[in-house]
Amino acid sequence: MPNSLINLLKPKKKQPTASFGTKTGSVLNINEGEQAVITYTSASDKMKVFSTFILEGLEKGDLVFYTYPDKESADARKNLVQNGIDPEKGKKCEKSGSLILRTLTEHYKPDKVFDKKNVIKKELELRATVKKAGYKRFRYLDDLGNLSFLGAQWQAFIDYWYDPAWALQTNSGPGMPQDSVTELTAINVENMNDKTARDILSALSRRKQSSTRLIDFLEYTHAFSNRIGATHEELLGRKFLLEFDPTSDYERIVEDFAKEALANLEPIYVFTRSVSSVNEFLTQQPSMRFVLMSSSASTSQSLSQNQIVLPADDTPLILDVLRGILGKNANANLFLIFDNLSELIMCVGFNQVYKFLLHVLEMMPSKRTTALFLLNKNAHEPNMASQIKGLFHNILSYEQNEFKIAKITLNR
Repeated sequence: MPNSLINLLKPKKKQPTASFGTKTGSVLNINEGEQAVITYTSASDKMKVFSTFILEGLEKGDLVFYTYPDKESADARKNLVQNGIDPEKGKKCEKSGSLILRTLTEHYKPDKVFDKKNVIKKELELRATVKKAGYKRFRYLDDLGNLSFLGAQWQAFIDYWYDPAWALQTNSGPGMPQDSVTELTAINVENMNDKTARDILSALSRRKQSSTRLIDFLEYTHAFSNRIGATHEELLGRKFLLEFDPTSDYERIVEDFAKEALANLEPIYVFTRSVSSVNEFLTQQPSMRFVLMSSSASTSQSLSQNQIVLPADDTPLILDVLRGILGKNANANLFLIFDNLSELIMCVGFNQVYKFLLHVLEMMPSKRTTALFLLNKNAHEPNMASQIKGLFHNILSYEQNEFKIAKITLNR
């Protein structure tokens, strides 16, 4: 690399760099005491999500209870192993009772009949046993499939879900307190008609004690890659330039990129501004990390576990933060969004941004780092845009609400 470029990008003076919180967030951001309902289809890699949820609980010392459709009985343990759970650890946890696996029929219809009072009694007794055994947390994954184990009477499950016994016993009974219970309920909506799916999700959107979060990320496992005619695996490691028209709803393209990362449980970092429309689109996703570049900031600052602020005109500091992110996630399939290059050009000038981009792209050659860079196509002279485009093998555009592929190289 030329000395002039190295000197330009070298920090003028060493200063403390803000960093993200070290606390590891819960998979899908379901925290203790919370409950979420997740939808999936056969195209979703549900076991990657489920196995991560289970493994996370076992590593924390939780008791994990997992129910699954009867047709998956023969492959349940094999699927967990194939998705990251060590087989010996799984056997050991089952033997000790910290991992309990049951088919839906075994759990809900042990006598071939669904008796909600009996099921509630068993679950409350289980929670009491969990507490008595010394566990501090209880993690419950309930994969209901398409609810076919109840025939066409899915309303019976809703009645069980809202039975008053839940509120009475979990608030004052001898079992595990609700704030120590993490629950994930999954439903296969693939072959349900729209009305049935809406009715079921609407009914489940009210929790036994408070509101339940609905998570639809499993529907986005290929949200962005489908746009470019690729698989998620083919997407990994690519660096994309997206030329956008600011009057279009280009944020939806960025959202698909982000949601695909989230759906595949891959970390994603967004370099943006607090007033950016992209930030407004993405900021509600608590598992994303945001690097907010501010023209009024003079030093780096941590705002929260997921947000830090950097001076927008300090490209060496931005590079330092990026270097730290790449190092921290060296063994992960990392996703990055840079929103947007045009504003950075207005802040520090084209020449510095061009050299900054050269260095950024050189820093992340890994096939595990996937990045999306945004450029306002109307904000620059054609020769400037052409020089930036020359740095990328994958170029996309979005104007007049139309997505186009200008250049792409997917074959490795």
